[in-house]
Amino acid sequence: MEAWQTFLVPVSGDRASMEAIAVAAAAARVRRGRLNLLHIIQVSRSMPLNVELEQESRRAQQIIEKAEAIAAELGCQGVRSLVVQAREAGPAIIEEARAQKVDVIVLGLPPFEGEDRPFTLGQTAEYLLRHAPCEVWLIRRPMRDANRGGGHETR
Repeated sequence: MEAWQTFLVPVSGDRASMEAIAVAAAAARVRRGRLNLLHIIQVSRSMPLNVELEQESRRAQQIIEKAEAIAAELGCQGVRSLVVQAREAGPAIIEEARAQKVDVIVLGLPPFEGEDRPFTLGQTAEYLLRHAPCEVWLIRRPMRDANRGGGHETR
């Protein structure tokens, strides 16, 4: 059995990332590990990276609070939350994984959208798989769940 103790979950407020929290929280709880929740505010290259984005910051705080509530509901102790501003999500997640010396990044993926379209992981997942200094767990709902409204949640 692996010695997974520290988990990092990038959260965006969609259902897929909230389900990734459930997976990571369960693993962290069993191992008495630590759960790190990370929300990234992506900043356009046309703006300074440290620009004050008031509306995005408020939304980020709501997403983090929802993520923390899910982790607490699942009995996960030792939750750490962070909101960062970055140009791209992938490098920001890798930087945080290195800084926190995480053992596992748990990333939620939206359901596959149809057999007539080519399957892609997405830019962030591909970046993590190529550059992560640790294990990467990808969590994806089955297509049948997407047909029942199991896709992205925006609230």
